[in-house]
Amino acid sequence: MTALTPSLAIVAARLPSPPSSAELLDAEVAGDTPDWRGIAVPEHLLERFARRSDAAPLAARPIAGGQIHVLARRPGFGAVLLDAWDSTRQRWRGWLVTPDTAYADACGLVVEERDAPADPRAGLVLCDLPVILAVTDLGACLGVFSQERLQAARWLETHGRANRAASAPGVIARVALPGDDYALTGTPLSSELGKDGRVAYRQLLCQGLQQLQIASADALAPVSKPVQAANANRWLKIVTAVAASVMVVQSAWLFLPKEGAVVGNAEFRNGAPQRSGVETGVRTRVLFRAEATEVEIRTWLQREQLEIVAGPDTLGAFTLLSRDRQKVLPPPGPGNPLAVINP
Repeated sequence: MTALTPSLAIVAARLPSPPSSAELLDAEVAGDTPDWRGIAVPEHLLERFARRSDAAPLAARPIAGGQIHVLARRPGFGAVLLDAWDSTRQRWRGWLVTPDTAYADACGLVVEERDAPADPRAGLVLCDLPVILAVTDLGACLGVFSQERLQAARWLETHGRANRAASAPGVIARVALPGDDYALTGTPLSSELGKDGRVAYRQLLCQGLQQLQIASADALAPVSKPVQAANANRWLKIVTAVAASVMVVQSAWLFLPKEGAVVGNAEFRNGAPQRSGVETGVRTRVLFRAEATEVEIRTWLQREQLEIVAGPDTLGAFTLLSRDRQKVLPPPGPGNPLAVINP
């Protein structure tokens, strides 16, 4: 497939901000609006009801690529467009789907009439938010994409960020795809702090995925380069500073235990922990992202109440200790410096 440089053309929709309640009240008093009291259900809601009814027969479909499935644990949070089955991880790879078309950016694929039937909960495919999910994470089917539309999602994931259009939140336009096809998508996100509500929206989505322990597909990709970088001098300096900071806060020697040193109830001999007494917590080996800063790692360790008790080993991995026996590390992704858990 020939790569094209995305460029928006023909504005398909401009989504204005909804009027405030005060504006509605003023308009009603002035007599500028039609009498809505005789309308039992607004027209746009009737349309959503119809879409949901049309898509209802899809709900029990066997899981397959190209389908949109609601998240089983949190149906109100979103859904996922399934791309392909990862036999190595025994997981489905796909993209997060929400109903919020107005928040489309340059990597967002808007669900259209040609995708019907599709439940209204499937409105926007966030092609730059790829995720990995188990079969048990998938609920009812909300819609089915053709192979051409699935290919459009893949193309936007790879090339959407190359869009050089001006940032215009709420504008939906056509972008040309290879093979004389097109997609409805949004404009690039604004780099100006606080000027683009779509930025905060995406941050909230990432936080939600982290709380649901849904891992980013990018975070679980092979990490050969970060492994090499973790052995570099820069990394040793960063983690030494992290350990020193945590040691000051918690008044304990946490980094590179010496021969015979005891950390918690684990005695270290020849660089390996030897258990003595009762286990006081949970230990987990991790690799940090190569680009993670010392401040980011230190802040995350303190927030999660974790200690570095060993490392780096020959792989560049570190052993973290949690005093909470029920502690489960969040999956690698936005909000933490982790690259791999249990490498």
